[in-house]
Amino acid sequence: MAPLFEKGSLGPSILIGAFTTVGGILYGYDTGIIAGILAMDTFKEDYGKPDPTHPGSFYLPSARKSLIVSILAAGLFSGAFSTGYLADRKGRRKGLIVACLVFMFGVSMQVARVSIELFALGRFVAGFGVGSVSSLGPLYQAEIAPKHLRGAITAGYHTAKTLGVLIASLVDNGSRNRDGKSSYLIPIYLQFLWAAILVTGFIFLPESPRFLVKQGHIGSARKALATIRHQDEDNISISMELAEIEAAVELEQSLSNVKLKDCFGKENRQRYRMMIGLVAGAMSQLVGVNFIKYFGTDFFLQAGVTNSFLVSIATNLVSFCMTLPSLYLVERLGRRPFLVVGLFGCFVTQYVIAVTGLVFGRESEIAKKILVSFTILYIAVESCGAGPPLLVVMGETFPLRTRAKSLALSIGCDYVFNFFISISTPFLVDNSPGSLNLGTSVFFIWGTASLLGSLFVLLFVYETKGLTLEQIDSLYMTCPSAWHSSSFVPETNLLDNGLSDDEIAVLNEQGNIRIGKNDLVDSITLASVDTNGLHDTDAESIDVDQVFEEGEGDPLLHSFRRDRDD
Repeated sequence: MAPLFEKGSLGPSILIGAFTTVGGILYGYDTGIIAGILAMDTFKEDYGKPDPTHPGSFYLPSARKSLIVSILAAGLFSGAFSTGYLADRKGRRKGLIVACLVFMFGVSMQVARVSIELFALGRFVAGFGVGSVSSLGPLYQAEIAPKHLRGAITAGYHTAKTLGVLIASLVDNGSRNRDGKSSYLIPIYLQFLWAAILVTGFIFLPESPRFLVKQGHIGSARKALATIRHQDEDNISISMELAEIEAAVELEQSLSNVKLKDCFGKENRQRYRMMIGLVAGAMSQLVGVNFIKYFGTDFFLQAGVTNSFLVSIATNLVSFCMTLPSLYLVERLGRRPFLVVGLFGCFVTQYVIAVTGLVFGRESEIAKKILVSFTILYIAVESCGAGPPLLVVMGETFPLRTRAKSLALSIGCDYVFNFFISISTPFLVDNSPGSLNLGTSVFFIWGTASLLGSLFVLLFVYETKGLTLEQIDSLYMTCPSAWHSSSFVPETNLLDNGLSDDEIAVLNEQGNIRIGKNDLVDSITLASVDTNGLHDTDAESIDVDQVFEEGEGDPLLHSFRRDRDD
């Protein structure tokens, strides 16, 4: 629920946040179509080699399969790494438009003609574009979302990724039996659709108010914030939120311009927070979910599972459906407990798959059934309790001063591990010459990583549920450890508590609330506290409109927080 003074203001924030998740569909679709394409006979004929064991057939060597998949991950990393510069110079909205155009150029290279070199280069360029989109998208969402919906809106980006993968598997299954190159070209062509939707929409959406404030465009920031919150520009809640953003930006900009090394500095516990972001990015890959998304169809086929395309559709459908409850649970349960349980669940399900493969053998019907059922269960656990909250942690951990570059580094770390996993996995699991042929034993690797990730969250990740991005800064500066973060009480103002004027008046009469005279509240009687040496007779009312009209630049405008001791 929104605070009472913000009622009626959630629609635009939710719609803008939901539209931005189309970038997640773009990412999920782009990464998801390759799993089905690699298993298509026509694609193997065009980009593979003759199979010496089956005359007239073709196969993709592990090295070529590794190149096709991993080159996208290399582009994803490059795009995410460049996002910090693009976001700080051009803005979040314009940066997203440019990234989509780069992606469309890369797709056009993939369909130009049959050439493994041009196809791989197109995958890299498209990856560069979608990597930038996937870094800028959560950043834009986190900066436009109200604090009580930020986790759900940001987690929705991960939900959109799973929807994109599901759509990709359905398209692959529908086109795989077509004659000629259209069987794999149709899924590739459809990538233009998602990018075109994003470009069209972002032409009309407002820029991030936090970016506008950082650029010194206060009037534009007020207008953008009013549009996003669906309030009048002179509304008290808009003035309060804008002043809080201004104060944070002024403080951070006074410390000098941001360089890449600042992301690893000691100031404001940035080095610690960067560690959390990098580990969260790495864990997004090390839990092994992209192994299923990239190679699942081919892996199930090699494991002797019939209808591997339908199994992939089932896993992707479960993945999408299970991200939906995470949108509620990440705010209800909090980041820490949700992640600890989710990652531990990934560890358990993956070890069951790996141990079953060792005990019963890969050709056993029992092993095949357990492989399919527990893979689906693992995907359900990861999609609900690991993927979305990890993305939320990356999106809200960093201070405004370094947020763009720090988030780009975190998502870049995600893509670095994506690259290494995608380039090495074919050599780990394939049964072709030169590969280790681990089969289901590869789940020992993902399961162990999931267990270590659960322990890391328990020891180091702070609980940020219900806090503004500015209050998260205060959390890291004042809270000694992650263990104590759940009991952190931020400095706040009365309106942030969601109390109406009448409710505050009742609490005041009952002696349940004490407010310092410098707190700025609209039409609320300010009761002074004993520690100020004042009495109830000193209470007075403040005309907020007059203060804003006559006192621009006055420190009172930034005195929205009250001392926690009060």
